[in-house]
Parts: sequence; C-alpha cells; structure tokens
Amino acid sequence: MLPQVVFVQNSVHLAGAQKSLSRLLTAPAMQEHDPILLTGQEGWLTEHCDENRVKWLRVPFPASRSLPARMIGNRLFAKKAARILAHSLEPGRPIIVHTNDHPDSLLGLALARELSALPVLTLRTPGMSLRDFEKYHCSNHAHLIAVGDDLFHKVHPWVSGKRPLTLVHNGVTEQEILAPLLSGPDSVTRLLVLGSIIPRKGWQDLMEALLILEKRLAPGPVPEIDFLGDLLGTQPEDVLATHRLTRFKVSFLGVRKEYRACLRQYSLAVHPSRSESFGMAALECVAAGVPLLAAATGLIPEFVLQPSFLFPPQDAATLADRLEHLIILSAPERIAEFHFESVHQVVKDRFSTPGTVRKLKGIYAGLSSQNA
Repeated sequence: MLPQVVFVQNSVHLAGAQKSLSRLLTAPAMQEHDPILLTGQEGWLTEHCDENRVKWLRVPFPASRSLPARMIGNRLFAKKAARILAHSLEPGRPIIVHTNDHPDSLLGLALARELSALPVLTLRTPGMSLRDFEKYHCSNHAHLIAVGDDLFHKVHPWVSGKRPLTLVHNGVTEQEILAPLLSGPDSVTRLLVLGSIIPRKGWQDLMEALLILEKRLAPGPVPEIDFLGDLLGTQPEDVLATHRLTRFKVSFLGVRKEYRACLRQYSLAVHPSRSESFGMAALECVAAGVPLLAAATGLIPEFVLQPSFLFPPQDAATLADRLEHLIILSAPERIAEFHFESVHQVVKDRFSTPGTVRKLKGIYAGLSSQNA
C-alpha cells in the first residue's frame, strides 16, 4: 500500500518554496499518495490547492520565542493536528510527514511521532547554518532532501552517514516552458527585476549598477525599472534610497499571482540575488521565454548558459557592464544571444517537476518498505 503524504508548510504566500511545493502537490504522479497540505495560514498556496482539488487543513503553528515553550507548543500542535487529520487519513495506511523546510522541522517531527508516521525533511534555505541544522533537529528525520548542489554539499558532512541525504532540483512543468516572443522594441524600454526587498535578493546591488549606468549612458531615454517581489511591508523607496537616481524611473509591483503573464510583458529581466540554494524565480523566467541577466549563484549557471547573461554576485560594476550591452539589443538579438533552444533543453532534462516527483516517490517507497 502506497503511503499517504502530509506536507507541512506554515507560510502560504507566493514565493519560491511555496511555488515548488504547489507543483509537487498537484503533480499527477503524486496523486496516488493522496497528498494533504497542513498549514498554519490561508493564502496563495491554499487557494492553489482549492483550485486544483488538493486537500488542505489549517492549524495555527506555535510561535513562541523560547525553545522550551516552543517544544510544549509543538506537542500541543501535533495532538491537535493529528485529531484534525484523522478524518482525512486512511486507517492502517502508512503515513509520511514531509516538512518543506528546516524552520518547521520540529513541528514535522512532533506530528510524525503523534501519527506514528515517518518524517521526511526538505532543506531549502541556502543560508542555513550548522547551528540551525542542530537546533531544529534536522538529522532526526528518516530522510533528508537538499534542494540544489550547494546546499547538498554543505549538509553532507553534517549528516555523516546518520541519515540518507538526497539531492533534488526544483523544476517546472512541461506546460510552463514557452517559446520566446520575437517581437519587441529596438531596445529595452522596461526592465523587470526579480526577487524581494530582503538584502539577500540583491536589489541594492542593482541600484548601485543603475547609478553607474546613469553616468555612462548617452543622453536620451532609459528603461523604466519595475521591481517584482515581496516588499514585506516596507517602504522600498526608503530601503533602496531610490531618490539617488536622476534618470531611471522605478516602480514596485509587489507580488503578482499571474507570474508568467507578468514576465512575458518584458523583453529582459534581472535576477541580482546574492545567494540562492537553487534559483526558482530565475528558472521560471527562462522557462517562460524571457532573457535573464542573473547573478551566478545557486544552480543558475546550469540553465543560464551564456557569460553575457551572468555576473558575479554583489558585483555592481559587472552588472552595469552586462546591462549596458543587453539593453541596446533588439528583442531578436537578445533572444539569439541567450540560446533559448539549448536552455530549454537543459530545463527539460534536469529541472522538471516530474523528475523531482520520481525521486520523492522512490524515497517514500524505500521508507515504507523498511518500516513494513
């Protein structure tokens, strides 16, 4: 009997981890595991589940700051969640509790104990430290999954053979891979910046590059700059000190549900992130047929293949150089230089959701057979 899988994910806003999980929850091959999302909130991900007829349940996640208080809260949470889940779990069927990142690890472990289930943990945060790994008892899970090569190699010595560790890559579906739009203006009139306002996403570095370009570009029109991503309740103009710009006009779009449709309105995007375990937003961008200038972090250089579309993280000068070259090209010239045919073949071969689901199903089957 195939195990039923309960995915644990507190935050449900529109972001990379949630989008990756949404693809797993709705993947055709995952449906025989009757997946259930257990979350503490309502938002984009729960709406996505409703639209795709995936069951989800809400139980407020404990948020105490002290670890002892949190542990008590975790036990109470697990008992309450188990009672609510009981109506959706098939009696006698093996259960996998699959937690979607390390901050929810302790909750996943508590729930697995309460349900007599097998705990699985996906690690997604590139900046996770050994202290985080130990604090959240990550090695207590029956199987660990690391998203992206960098995170996998970081975690590998921490596991030291105590637990299986599997490398996976985030992916997109076949339907999300779109041919580029060849029509467009002779030069870039609007530039899209991906990420969010948090420093790790590098919007400050893009600002420094724009300041360099303002002094360098010939007089005349310059592209409008649109920032797409979570502003986290901040005043982005103040955070980025946009008043320093004298030629570039900037706008902040916030988060858009129709991400691909938004991407397709632009002939060039920038992903200036300083650190990524993978680079999901970047992958979605190139899959959507939009040329992307990106910081060479995470696995982005694996699917952004041309050096003219890459720059070292936090290197505003090189970012300015690359932008200066790309914004004057016509849409067909940029598309030809990006080599979309090769890029999309890499995406299909290495970064597809079905490939990730196959790995997960193998993990679930292995754990179930060991526990039989």
